[in-house]
Amino acid sequence: MKPGFISAFIFLLLNIQSAISQVNINFTVPDTVCAGDLVRITNLTTGGSTFYWNFCTGDANTNPVGVNIGNPGGLLSIPTYITLVRQNNDCFSFISCQGVGVIRYYHGNSFANNPQSWVNLGTFGGMIDFSEEGIQIKNDKGNWYGFVNSYNTMIRLNFGNSLWNMPNATNLNISPAFNMAHGLALVNDNGNWVALVACSLGNSLFRLNFGNSLANSPVVTNFGDIAGFTSPKAVCIVNESSSWYALLITGNTTLARISFGTTLLNAPTGKNLGNPGGLNTAVGLTLLRDCNSTTGYWTDYIDPGQLGKLTFPSGITGPVTGQVLGNVGNLSQSHSFSELFRQNDTLFAYITNRSGSITRLMFPPCNNATVPSSTSYNPPPFSYNSPGTYNVRLIVDEGLPTETVLCKPIVVGNSTPLNLGPDRGICPGASTVLDAGAGFGSYLWSTGETTQSIIVGNAGKYWVAARSSSCTGTDTVNISIYSPVHPNLKPDTAICQGQKYVLNPGQGFNSLLWNNGETSGTIAVSAGGQYWVHTLDKNNCAGADTVLITVRPAINLQLVHDTAICSNVPVILHATVPGARYLWQDGSGDSLFTVTDPGIYWVRVSRDSCAVQDTSYVHDCSVSLYFPNAFTPNGDGLNDYFRGVGPQFSEFKLIIYDRWGQEIFTTNNQETGWDGTFRGKPCPAGEYSFIATFRLFTNTGTSGAEHGNVTLLR
Repeated sequence: MKPGFISAFIFLLLNIQSAISQVNINFTVPDTVCAGDLVRITNLTTGGSTFYWNFCTGDANTNPVGVNIGNPGGLLSIPTYITLVRQNNDCFSFISCQGVGVIRYYHGNSFANNPQSWVNLGTFGGMIDFSEEGIQIKNDKGNWYGFVNSYNTMIRLNFGNSLWNMPNATNLNISPAFNMAHGLALVNDNGNWVALVACSLGNSLFRLNFGNSLANSPVVTNFGDIAGFTSPKAVCIVNESSSWYALLITGNTTLARISFGTTLLNAPTGKNLGNPGGLNTAVGLTLLRDCNSTTGYWTDYIDPGQLGKLTFPSGITGPVTGQVLGNVGNLSQSHSFSELFRQNDTLFAYITNRSGSITRLMFPPCNNATVPSSTSYNPPPFSYNSPGTYNVRLIVDEGLPTETVLCKPIVVGNSTPLNLGPDRGICPGASTVLDAGAGFGSYLWSTGETTQSIIVGNAGKYWVAARSSSCTGTDTVNISIYSPVHPNLKPDTAICQGQKYVLNPGQGFNSLLWNNGETSGTIAVSAGGQYWVHTLDKNNCAGADTVLITVRPAINLQLVHDTAICSNVPVILHATVPGARYLWQDGSGDSLFTVTDPGIYWVRVSRDSCAVQDTSYVHDCSVSLYFPNAFTPNGDGLNDYFRGVGPQFSEFKLIIYDRWGQEIFTTNNQETGWDGTFRGKPCPAGEYSFIATFRLFTNTGTSGAEHGNVTLLR
């Protein structure tokens, strides 16, 4: 094969390999969703071998938590600047210590770990003795390079293909241009490696252009004081909207912004931003451009130390606001920041404390996504449970030379509030209205209806989904059917004349209404007719019942009340009622009763379960007036009153006295008897005296008087 052909073939293979390895990262995600809505992402990335998604990553805008991890290995002495580097799964931090050199810490597979091993790389033959400041470690085409500021020069460290190697040191011989080189930032700008160095004594900013390789000798440009510098210290570089910017701490209390335009190789312009608020003795500075948002943090070199936060609401070119967060992580003479380093779902940063320790800051991931992360090419659908702004991040070929990162924000709105009210019950045959409320663009019920409200009359679970703008609200309500309490007035009933019958609908009602207007629990009726009651039970379910009351025909019983036996002639008492049964005081059951002796006689007449009773007083005609010696006012219809029995008098008066001689009853009516009460109250059982005076019709002018005692029985 000819040499020219071989060269062309190799060139073609290299181009094919380059095309295959090139990563074009992109994906689609909604700009806004509602809490609870499913988010679906489409990956449009070409190239790449591994994919890591995070949907609720640690956010530099949230305040960090910190912990002071002390002096691992006891190697730290006046620690100054620190940088974080990851080589495959190995995590390292490198710290410049004045008078000691460079310390390398190994953190295992995560910056969440305290260092597991450590080594002092030394001062490289005194090249950086007593003046170590800014430090950066970068990988360029598979080789690792470190750069350390040392007063008026810069030292390059060549680790070769592994950070585990002991580096070779080279003095880049920047002297005498530098004058106390302090802050250092190193980035790759479209294939060109560019470093910015702040010189605190020279009050100037330098650019070092290494071209396409960190192994090159840099082209040094001194921009001087282009932003009102006063002892500038830390410097950070950020790319925002395809333009490059640098931010510097200057004068311990102010910020300076340097603008380069589309490339760091342009001539910059500078502006002093003053004190955004809270800067005191500021030294350290770090910036992170994350999902279209830039956030910064600074440290105050005081004892104890102090952490502050910078926010740029409208971007790096707009206003900046400072907020003091206090001593986070037991800072002590806090000096400088590492980079804000993202590892999987968590953001880390380390701070050097000049008193001899380091503090780790951590911005933990949120837990508001149903799926926190994924390694699939197309991640599964997920949702957020709370409103807010979240970052969806894709890392392609993480840890490889082709590593590429894309982050897009997603705004999560409040789910539309919707409330159908509590679960409820309804009465059989009734219905209830379920109302989702006004103000929604569309409605969908479990019944298929699409109106704002529906009427339901069956038991079951009902749900509605209502949408307003881009958010959907849902709610569910359970409807049950009550078991009502019904009134029961029992069967139609026949009652006796003069009898009272109690109508009782039962228990468990909140309210009742009878046809006669009464609202009590029971009523007593004595008249025939149809009676109804309407009820509401404790669930307000209505009920009703009706009963027919009939009154049996009256039993017409009329005994001779007062009569007399004369010359031993018997008296016949008649109690005849058709179809009736009879019971006399002596137990006989005929309709007629023959009286041969004076006395009180009674009869009970029964027919159709009804009964009446009457009494007749039969006295000796030789006695003008007869009084019983006892009576029982108990309401049984027998001997309930004390009165005289005799002929009709033209004048009559009866007086009752108690045992102390007090008059307790008087009447001028021969038919009116004493009922055993005084002033409406029952008198006690016992013996009472009486006096009766009278005048006969038959014997004009003939008068008489009777007196004696009567026993009241209870």
